Amino acid sequence: MRTAGVDAWLATTGDAHLSEYLSERWRTRAYLSGFNGSAGRFVVTADQAGLWVDPRYHMRADTETTGTAITVFKEGKPGTPELLAWLIGTLPAGSVVGFDPEALSAEALRQLEARLAPTGLTTKACRGLIDEVWTDRPADRPMPVVDHPLEFAGETAAGKLSRLRRRLAELGAAGMLVTALDEVAWLLNLRGNDIPMNPVALAYCIVGPDGVQLFVHDDQVSAGLRAALHGEVEIRPYAAVAAGLGELADGTPLLVDPAKTNVLLYDAMRHLRRVEGPSPLDAMKARKNETELRCALLAHMYDGAAVTRLLHWLSTTDLTAETELSVSEKLQSFREGLPDYRGASFDSIVGFGPNSSVGHYKLNRENPQPLAPESLLLIDCGAQFLTGTTDTTRTVALGTPTAEHKRTYTTVLKSLIMLSSVRFPKGTTGQKLDALGRCHIWANDWECRHGIGHGVGSYLHVHEGPQRINKTNDVVFEVGHVNSNEPGVYFEGVFGVRLENVIAVAPAGTSVFGEFLTFDTLTLCPFDRDLIDVDLLTDQEAEWLDAYHRRVRETLSPHLSNDVRAWLAERTAAVPR
Repeated sequence: MRTAGVDAWLATTGDAHLSEYLSERWRTRAYLSGFNGSAGRFVVTADQAGLWVDPRYHMRADTETTGTAITVFKEGKPGTPELLAWLIGTLPAGSVVGFDPEALSAEALRQLEARLAPTGLTTKACRGLIDEVWTDRPADRPMPVVDHPLEFAGETAAGKLSRLRRRLAELGAAGMLVTALDEVAWLLNLRGNDIPMNPVALAYCIVGPDGVQLFVHDDQVSAGLRAALHGEVEIRPYAAVAAGLGELADGTPLLVDPAKTNVLLYDAMRHLRRVEGPSPLDAMKARKNETELRCALLAHMYDGAAVTRLLHWLSTTDLTAETELSVSEKLQSFREGLPDYRGASFDSIVGFGPNSSVGHYKLNRENPQPLAPESLLLIDCGAQFLTGTTDTTRTVALGTPTAEHKRTYTTVLKSLIMLSSVRFPKGTTGQKLDALGRCHIWANDWECRHGIGHGVGSYLHVHEGPQRINKTNDVVFEVGHVNSNEPGVYFEGVFGVRLENVIAVAPAGTSVFGEFLTFDTLTLCPFDRDLIDVDLLTDQEAEWLDAYHRRVRETLSPHLSNDVRAWLAERTAAVPR
């Protein structure tokens, strides 16, 4: 830092594509701080180091930075300083804040400079500074890019490009730089294996009015794929994307999303007329077509059978001989061999007892937590299939649950049912749906300290936008949107409950007041009957639960062994009323 002339170094979470899920090469914040959560920001000055994390990671950040000189700043807690306010209050005027221009978005830099400049602080791009410290930094190892067949995609790349170009024309742009890995994959019907648990390739593309330049590592594209690609796609080296932008004629109107474009590439477009705005591909990709929705049902059926087998195994095994890790490994064994299975969509969260209260817990593989028949076990897991992406959470009782366990579980279940069965007018946003998902939780003076749901990809990222069910999302929910529904309540250091199904927006009819929508549930997996306090359920909630369990039983039973089938029949019987 002294050599580079900076007084503070800001490490965000992201790669050159500003991805959520990263290859080992881009885990800079984790390398520097030891904190491995999927989100967080880290600042180093000459004599201090601070880590800012949201409520999902408060406990985990404390654990993973124990014994270091790092101060954990817990966002959302009273008295926690905001990162930029801390910088302003800590650094003297004239100080310089350094950053990696490949891993910071143009929008983030704009916001950073707007806050710092009035206080006499400046910023400086320092490409490669981290390499001076991280001397054994891993290199990316690109894997082959493959075609995603029409039988799963449901629309040709040519059709998607045509729709995109119509939208670009409406926005006054002649082309677009596509930086997000899942958007490149979706647009051209390609998949890869460059990011763990995410079927994407390291790639950019520049879409022009008559052609597409795809920037990938040369050895990733086979002769067969080159022949199969849409005729207008030109393959270019991955590292040539800045040069490709430089070759465009001065003043060319190019759509760019500053939130998804790193500073390095944004600066490479100075000679162009940058038409700034959200990527239209985000919204296009989020609305699943009929083929994608039909395939998603298959993915959730097969994964539902695997998770159900795991729940049966938990009910019949000697828990004293098991650990959180062995549960995760057992689930993996149940998934192996499933049709079109391509691996996990994220690291499974298996939290027992107090660990279930950690919103995004990471199990300890070196010294795994043993199980015992005396508390709750939270399992959050997902899988990738050629047919779709899954994300399922179930909390189960090991042993006899307490009254407080049952009250909490049933409250969370009521919240899930509320969203699953709601009918809402067209034009409703994620912010409004979020409040619906919290009403039962709030009635107990509790809070869910994360969003109620996120978009889910189609054999792509398990987290996608633009629609989400959270307190700030103003995106309108539309037919074809696929989202998680995952309310949770966590009593820090004691226990936590989260339940999660994946749901898809579907038409619900029209009245004199206009068009109405509802959700179809895709996830198929039983809830824990031992944790349900039936007295807390309304008749309508009990009817929804019975109908859901009947569908789970009828759909999954043909894919289960006789003993698991018999267990499932018992666990999905109608609740007494």
